[in-house]
Amino acid sequence: MKIIQPQDLQAADLPGLESPFFALEKARGFIQNDPNLNLERLLGRPATYGLGARAFKEQRNTHIENVLREIRDGRLLLVFDSIDGAPSSPVVRWREGERGEGRWQVTEAGVDPEIIAGVNALNQHVITPGDLSAQGSMGVGSLPSGDFAMEYRLKQREQASRQDVQSGGSPSLFSKNVLPVSARTKTTESSTTEAPPEIHLEIGIFTDGTLNNAENSRELEERVATECVEAFERGEMSLEECEYRLSLALGGSYGNAPSNVAKLRDLYGTSVKAGYNGSHHRFWVYTPGIGTKTGQADSLVGSVSGMGETGIVSQTERACKEIALQIGSRELGSTITSVTFDLFGFSRGAAAARHIAYEITRGAGGALGRAFVKERLAWPESISIRFVGLFDTVAAVINPAALDFRPDNERNAPVNVYLDPSNVQQAVHLVAEDEYRENFALNSLRDEDGALPANFTEISLPGAHSDIGGGYPDSQREDVLVSPFHLIPSERNRWPEQTIEWDSLEALMVNKRSEGWVGRYSLPVPKSDEHAPLPRSLKDDGPAELSVYKEISSHPAPDGRVELALRMIRQILGGYSRVPLQIMHGLASKAGVPFFDFDSSEETRVPRELVSIAEDMLAQITAGAEKVSLAPDQRDLIRQRYTHYSAHYNPLKTGLFGATATLRFGRNFSPNAPEASGQRTIYPNR
Repeated sequence: MKIIQPQDLQAADLPGLESPFFALEKARGFIQNDPNLNLERLLGRPATYGLGARAFKEQRNTHIENVLREIRDGRLLLVFDSIDGAPSSPVVRWREGERGEGRWQVTEAGVDPEIIAGVNALNQHVITPGDLSAQGSMGVGSLPSGDFAMEYRLKQREQASRQDVQSGGSPSLFSKNVLPVSARTKTTESSTTEAPPEIHLEIGIFTDGTLNNAENSRELEERVATECVEAFERGEMSLEECEYRLSLALGGSYGNAPSNVAKLRDLYGTSVKAGYNGSHHRFWVYTPGIGTKTGQADSLVGSVSGMGETGIVSQTERACKEIALQIGSRELGSTITSVTFDLFGFSRGAAAARHIAYEITRGAGGALGRAFVKERLAWPESISIRFVGLFDTVAAVINPAALDFRPDNERNAPVNVYLDPSNVQQAVHLVAEDEYRENFALNSLRDEDGALPANFTEISLPGAHSDIGGGYPDSQREDVLVSPFHLIPSERNRWPEQTIEWDSLEALMVNKRSEGWVGRYSLPVPKSDEHAPLPRSLKDDGPAELSVYKEISSHPAPDGRVELALRMIRQILGGYSRVPLQIMHGLASKAGVPFFDFDSSEETRVPRELVSIAEDMLAQITAGAEKVSLAPDQRDLIRQRYTHYSAHYNPLKTGLFGATATLRFGRNFSPNAPEASGQRTIYPNR
């Protein structure tokens, strides 16, 4: 057993990591049983000499508590050696699949990025528990966890250059992803007539949606676990207040939860099967969503326009570059026989998936072909797109260079969202039935006459855009302006209830109640007279409600101003998005996509009250339904407890200089405003 800092973590340490909760008491016993343990070094402090026995004991007790605090907060790690047995709650687990494949999995939220990077690298290079435990030059366990990918590639090249099959030496684990040298270097007369070894690749491409970035989501969890706990313990603010401010300051991609695309990425099986007759390699690439950079501030230009350095085309090029880099790192040494692609995307990431499909079919002249040329890779003999899985495609491109200034039109150049059915074996598109924002026009897979090709499926599911694609937190206080503000005549300021504006809002309230947004399945919600208040301003829980909201200002003099809007307050859960996740997973697996089965983790488990509904929906879809039919009680449950009301008039909020700020551009401007007709704009596949 040992206590180390994250930067000192080796690959072999990952399976022995104990969760901070269980590590505390075990570490306390470990420290107390080892009086020679250098606590100062663990804490990064200089050694202290010349203390008396009592002062030394007091200082050591202080150091012990500080070390335990660092372990609790994840800044120090408790690692079990093989002789210690297994951790009670491992942070990293090896999980076997039904096909005999396996992958490493991070089991806890808020894990240090060094650990996540190490686990991702192990999966990318198909490192098994046996590989980690191998000793000496044959093993990989001594490589640093955070820099594993780079160190592993260096070792691969070093070992490949040293191998000499004639000497009878055993290939090391570093060469497991390289074809046996003998398969490429036989010089006997018979070998000249043998067919070259076949190389087959399966590649999953996962392109995330606007302001969806799985790594940034995890960074917020980590910072909340450290900074917010410390602020709470100092009495500065509540945990909720701190998380709210932190998410605003960091940006939308940090506050969003991992999307369904990111969750499917984690389930895509990776493997290498090599032999003298050839090899089969399977891996995935993931590109963070439009408007995001991992570990950096979000891009306003990218998130608004879908263009620029973090736009759709750039996302496509990054994915193609990563594919070529991964293939190049495997040093296959021969022309690739076949490549099979599986593509998954959400929102603008779904538009990127469709654009990638187009670039793939362009061959050597497309973005993937250019990436191959840069890495000095020959174009494969055969390429196919097995499956395209899309969550609610919204291209929404703004391209001023082409005089395109609106996201809600059908002009998407330079992005090509046309998905050619002749180039795809199967495509599935899950679309949001309750989405009708003006800026979120749907790019359908249907033809202009509404027909679908035989190999395309488009299914309408209850929910708003991110209810289908994921990204909402597990629970959220929703405080939205359902209507725009209505300015009442100044002479009626004292009696707003006696205005036409009030009457029209009450009529809208009746309409929204009849649509079932508030009802018997609604959850209690913290109340406040203020619209969209800070967490510290919230009061006790009360029932969800629709009401006329009054915004009163003393300006302009002398009468001031009164504006009215319809306000809805609800507490909404995020677990419904796991239903579309499981539907896509099931349809893709049936088509041959190599997904692992779902485990019992909270991130993918359907809420218990939705299990029977999800089973009913899947049965209808399996029978060929393009729109699921639900009983009134089922629909009310989903709408009142799980469906977010996305089309609203709330102004933007941001974090500036440690404080929150509301940005209002005119009385009723909102990027989330609904279509005037109340119906979503839908564009055909072209």
